[in-house]
Formats: sequence, C-alpha cells, structure tokens
Amino acid sequence: MKKFLSLLFVSCIFFTASAQDKKPNVILIISDQHAGKIMTQRGYEHIQTPGIDKLAEEGVTFTRAYVAYPVCTASRAAMITGVMPSKSQPKLTEYTSIGQHMKTNGYETAYYGKWHVGNSKMGKTKGWHGFEKYEDLRNDTKIRNLSNDFITRKHDKPFFMITSYLNPHDCCELARNMSGVKDDYHDGPVEENAELSKTPPLPDNFNIPPNEPEGFYVRRTPDSTDMKMFRKHPVKYWDETKWRQYMYGYDRLVEKVDAHILTMIEKLEETNQLENTIIIYTSDHGDGHASHEWNQKMTFYEESVNVPFIISYKGKLSGGLIDKKTLVNTGLDIFTTISAMTGIEYDNSLLGVDLQPSVMKASKIDAAKRNYVVSEMNQLPVDGKSFTGRMVLTDRYKYVIFDGGKNPEQLYDLEVDPGELNPVTENPEYSNQLKAHREMLKDWMQISQDNFDISKMAK
Repeated sequence: MKKFLSLLFVSCIFFTASAQDKKPNVILIISDQHAGKIMTQRGYEHIQTPGIDKLAEEGVTFTRAYVAYPVCTASRAAMITGVMPSKSQPKLTEYTSIGQHMKTNGYETAYYGKWHVGNSKMGKTKGWHGFEKYEDLRNDTKIRNLSNDFITRKHDKPFFMITSYLNPHDCCELARNMSGVKDDYHDGPVEENAELSKTPPLPDNFNIPPNEPEGFYVRRTPDSTDMKMFRKHPVKYWDETKWRQYMYGYDRLVEKVDAHILTMIEKLEETNQLENTIIIYTSDHGDGHASHEWNQKMTFYEESVNVPFIISYKGKLSGGLIDKKTLVNTGLDIFTTISAMTGIEYDNSLLGVDLQPSVMKASKIDAAKRNYVVSEMNQLPVDGKSFTGRMVLTDRYKYVIFDGGKNPEQLYDLEVDPGELNPVTENPEYSNQLKAHREMLKDWMQISQDNFDISKMAK
C-alpha cells in the first residue's frame, strides 16, 4: 500500500502565473461517447477534426486515458468530484464539486450543456455544484452559442467554464433509426444509409472473443420482441453493411461536435484570450464503434473505457506531444490537475494524479506516476442478472473481474493483442501477471475503501 501511495504522491509545487500575469482561464470540454481511438492523433483516417487537432497542436494528447466508469452519470460524477463512483454515488453532494472548488478560489464559474451527474439535478443543487451561470440542455448548437457568449463577456476575474456537448452520443439515435426504431437527433441528422464505398472497413477486432465475461455480453443482442432493451441495443440483425454505415454516421457526429469546438477556439483567439486559457478536452466514455459487434458503452473493452484526453495551453505546453505512456484516470485526475495548473490547493485525500509535470515546458517537477488505473462498472439487471465489475489496467495488461457470471475473470495482453480478442487468463505463461494484477486490485480496494466482492477471484 505504501508503495502505491508513493506512486500517487501529488506534488505540492504548483504552476503559478507570474505577478504580472493573470491567472489562466480554464475551459473543460466534455463530449459524450467519443471513443479514444477515433482521433486523427491516434491514426484514424476517416474523420476530419480541425478543432480537436488545433487543441492537440498546442498541447499534449494522452492516448492512455481511461474513465472511472464507462457510462455517463457515474463517469461525470467522478469528473466533477474527483472521487470514484462507488464511493461518491450514494452521497454525491457530500463531496466537493469542482465548480464550487474553483468559485471558492476566485474563479467565475459557468456550465453549459449536458449535466447528467449521478442522480443530481442541476437546478436543485446549485448551492453544491458552484456554477454561477448554468444551463442543462442537449442541443450542441445552443450549448456552443451560450459558451461563446460567455467567452466574449467582460470578466473581472479568471473564469472556469465547462462546456458539455451531447455528440457523438446521437449515435444511439442513429442506431435506432437504422433499425426502424424511430428517434430524433438533438443537433441535426447524419446520413444513415451511406454507400458502402464511403464507409470505413470493419475493425480488425469486429469478432467477439472466446470466453467473454457475461458481465460484458448480457446486454449485447436483445431480441426485437423486447422493445425496452432492443431500443437501447438495436443491432442484433445488422450485417456488415449496417455496421459500416453505423461507423460512418458515428464519425460524422464526431465531426459535428468538432465544428463547435473549433468555433470556441476561434472565439478565444478573436478576444485575445487563447494564450491565457487552459483547455482540456475529453469524453465521459467511448463507444464500441463495431468492435466486438458492439455499439455502446458499459464494457471494459478499450473502445468503451478509453477516451480522448488533451490538455492544451498555447505557448505554455509541449505542443503536439503524443503521450503514449502516462496512465490517466479522467474521473480522478481532472480535479487535481486543474487545481495544480491554477495554483489552487486541494484535499490531499483525493487519489487523482497531477498531470502538470507531463505537460508543462521545462517543468522541474518530477511526474507523479502510477503503475495502474482502475475502472468500475455495474451492469443493471437483465433477465434477473446483474453484474458488478472492476478493471485494472497497467502498461501492458488489462485485468477484468466480475462478481458473477460465466468467465468472471479475464486477463488480456494488450501489447500482443490490442484488439482484446485472445484472453490469456488460462495461459500458464501469464500466471505471474494474473496474480500480480489480483494483488493490485486488492491494494486499490484498501487505498480507495472499495468494498467490491472479490470472491470470484481465482485462488
């Protein structure tokens, strides 16, 4: 435990602006359901994203960023509090909101867009969340306009704004429309029946791996006779063409939200605020994007749990850097990193890492490294079956365990099997790694006061 705590040591040396400079503004942009691999910075060639690309050019892109929980409400609760969902969800408002934290420390605060933070209601918790100006809404064009209006206002003190876009979450509406279950898009439609020649090829990991945990597949292919579940996962009858058309439509939704991001950057440039504004871009979870015949979140596959994560600060950071090593937990690290980069002290009981040393030019602070990140998941009851799971991810391996079902425990070697098609759980050559990852989870449970049931862990 002591060893791990030393890895999580958060530097007490903060980035502070010089006396002649104002404290930086901070904008946190959260999209919804953007898979980390669907980025030009990751080599994906089927999208054009000049907005995200511009952020990356002036900042650091972390390719190994993982959510605390691969579904919106819990992931957002973690980002707002810096606390793992299993701990915060039952008593969310007992933990400090990042909005209140920044307001208390001299920032003007605003939040525009999708809230969906646990079970809280924005209008009923304004004394807790701390955002002085806010609107909980789902239309990205309106969210962009409100954000740009806020940027252009006169500000007597530095501002902290969260802009929370809905897209590419309209891929859920896309999937329903493609399956004859009609639904309305929130920010304009995308093409649903693209010519096959225009669509991306199926991913290399389109197939479902053997011995898949039931905690993954219980929701995959509900029958159309069960409209409640089929509406959520309407892909049972899709052929290759449908999957590729879905991927095409999803990519266009990413471009839609990127266009809004670009206008925000341009607005900051027009008002001469870009060089004094830290911008962080991430998403609350990813999307299957046809990998493992999956079009949703709520799994520990890379497509669902790995997300974009860019810290951009024009002229101040190692611009254009692609960091492929640092392990990020977005739910924990946003709170601590924003605090550190703005010179604000924070509760040292938080388990997040300050990522500032990994991004600042000429930083003399040793980067606070961790050797693993953890994610959580509760699969809600389907046909009476529900599963709670944990994921432990290290530099090379991914360990997954659920509290029930078939094949509850899995280990993947991501270096030789990045598509997660061939679990090595039963391979004797990996027995030491399997034991090591079990111990990491036990260590984490002690540190984080996690009461996850590990009785299904093989002895």
